[in-house]
Amino acid sequence: MNHISRDRASMPEGTSVILNQRTLETSNRRLAELLQPGMSVLDVGCGSGAITRGIAEQVGFEGTVTGIDVSERLINEAIESSKHLDHLDFYVADIYGLPYQNTYDVVTAARVLQWLSEPMKALDQMVDAAKQGGMVLVLDYNHEKIEWSPEPPEAFSFFYKAFLKWRQDSGMSNELADSLISCFKRAGLQDLRESEQHEHTVRGDLDFDSRITIWADVAASRGKQMVSDGYVTEQERMDAENSYRTWAEQEATEMKMYLLAIEGTKPSET
Repeated sequence: MNHISRDRASMPEGTSVILNQRTLETSNRRLAELLQPGMSVLDVGCGSGAITRGIAEQVGFEGTVTGIDVSERLINEAIESSKHLDHLDFYVADIYGLPYQNTYDVVTAARVLQWLSEPMKALDQMVDAAKQGGMVLVLDYNHEKIEWSPEPPEAFSFFYKAFLKWRQDSGMSNELADSLISCFKRAGLQDLRESEQHEHTVRGDLDFDSRITIWADVAASRGKQMVSDGYVTEQERMDAENSYRTWAEQEATEMKMYLLAIEGTKPSET
């Protein structure tokens, strides 16, 4: 990871609000379908561990689950929230240098590779960590295909374009979801499957308010990084956040974030 992408991928304080809203059932549906009691699972880029705890609950105490993240702050938060799960461990580790070989039944990363300048290198590390015959599953976005109805305010649209450029300039792919199949083929994985997991919310859904406002939360957290990096001014960031919150409360009817789950099997030795 180049130093620019590493800095931009780091999770500022406010992003825990977003991470902690996620659950296995709502935020990684394909993984939830695949997990079985007794499995060993590695969750790469686990953040504050919200989804990882769901993984541990689904595989049960006969299974083992490990969550790793590069952020010591988030790992400490994950440990503090998971003391009741003896079969779940969290460690600070770098996705580019995973300390595991042929260890896990399932190795997964959700919304993580999009933040990397070298996603292929990270995927190779994930494959190494999986057992022969084990599964690798990656869930990620194509940020170029997001849909809002009606269109959000101009101040936010300006911010979102700057957000995509801020990412792209550090080497991150804004269209990663649609290139994952080719990455899995290059990594030597077999029995590939692609599942649409689009995050679609419509006014009237019970969680509409929390889901539609995610981009205001991004403006409040990631936006600070963009200001520091010179991509928007603080006034532009504030205008984007405030106008989006008003739009979300009064006008928004629908949002769909383009999200794919790609899975593959690590070949067994012949």
